[in-house]
Amino acid sequence: MTYFQPIIDFVKGSLRFGGVLAPGLAVGIGIPAQQAPIRGGRVVERPETVDAGVRDFDFLVGDWHVRNRRLKSRFTGSNEWDEFPGKAAMHAVLTGVGNVDEIQFPTTGYTGLTLRLYNRHSKEWWLYWATDRDGALQPPVVGRFENGRGEFYGDDVDGGRPIRVRYVWSKITPSSAEWEQSFSLDQGKTWEVNWIMEMTRMGTRPGSHSLQECCPIVELRQYTMKPGRRDDLITLFDKEFVEGQEKYGITVIGQFRDLKDPNRFVWLRGFANMEARRRALDGFYTGPIWMQHRGAANDTMLDSSNVLLLKPAGPQSTIRLGNLERRPSSGNTESVVVATLYYFDSPDQTSFATFFDSTVAPDLRKAGATLLGQFATTTLENTFPRLPVREGEYVFVCLASFADGAAYQSYRDTLANSQLWNEAIIPLLQRRVAKPSEVLELAPTNGSLLRHP
Repeated sequence: MTYFQPIIDFVKGSLRFGGVLAPGLAVGIGIPAQQAPIRGGRVVERPETVDAGVRDFDFLVGDWHVRNRRLKSRFTGSNEWDEFPGKAAMHAVLTGVGNVDEIQFPTTGYTGLTLRLYNRHSKEWWLYWATDRDGALQPPVVGRFENGRGEFYGDDVDGGRPIRVRYVWSKITPSSAEWEQSFSLDQGKTWEVNWIMEMTRMGTRPGSHSLQECCPIVELRQYTMKPGRRDDLITLFDKEFVEGQEKYGITVIGQFRDLKDPNRFVWLRGFANMEARRRALDGFYTGPIWMQHRGAANDTMLDSSNVLLLKPAGPQSTIRLGNLERRPSSGNTESVVVATLYYFDSPDQTSFATFFDSTVAPDLRKAGATLLGQFATTTLENTFPRLPVREGEYVFVCLASFADGAAYQSYRDTLANSQLWNEAIIPLLQRRVAKPSEVLELAPTNGSLLRHP
């Protein structure tokens, strides 16, 4: 008997709750296990391999509000639904190969638990569900994600009738997701949806477009435009490409006119992780919105390859978007966003991030800057090579904002007249960087989410 045999036996003998699969947050634990070889009396670690599928559920880590809609009667033609709330919390286990979540249904009187494991051999997720009513793991549903949509299938019995079960994860963004359960009596020829969970990450303002914090992966994109064509792209972008990308789980953080270069368009977008980025970009750039408008968009540009792939420089340095809105009616329509790029010879900016936070940032704030976030280039592999990124460059990016052009000029004047800044901090900065910094002075477009708060 192997170490895992008791678990396998338990899974095989598990009972269903109430005669029907309960959803939890999809269900989850796949078991295929492979022991590491032992040489010379010690365990030898297997070499790490790149397997993007293991990151599929990274978007779900954290705490969630859950709005449940459950069909009152299955296979009767009913269109009556019960609605009830839930709260969920998910965390990764086994260095990300598995994850566990617990969901509470306070008005129904029970709690559920989902356990998932990723099978590296079959590239599939195995998902199991249990509740505190009986503690038994239910039969698995098995599947994978493609183009931002996860589908998982299994067999079960409902009311004495054998059924096919389908779970679907879709509409995934950093701050929201939707889970759906369907049953079939005819081996998948037709399906009846009987449970829907609409999930909103805790800390997200109802109706907002974004997380309180965003995002683990960020692209800083600078486009060189054909002379006089920048506003043509901005009009098209704000109308079609913001919502069009967010449908695939992309957070469109901000779009900007470069104040120093009339032929440069700058924008930022964020992703939950690199695999989510691959799925989202593949979905958008093969989808109907881009296919319809790509000719008009590309006709405005000379170059779109100036792209930095970034990650937050520290745990508290990511962008917070929770109180910002697109197309504000008043208050911050004239704001200025400044991106300062510091260049280095090595990929590790940990020490510089500490120096920046303790020495540079306080003076920037004192001079009048609102710091929005700090980022460093990531060395992760570009998961969507169709869109190239700048490789072999190591950059630290500071984002700051100002209420308007006058506030920005006042900030610059304050630093220019600061003896501490000019005689102490600037020399310290210059000794740490590989070449002079680059400053992008940006005006948010009407549809930009990121602007001065």
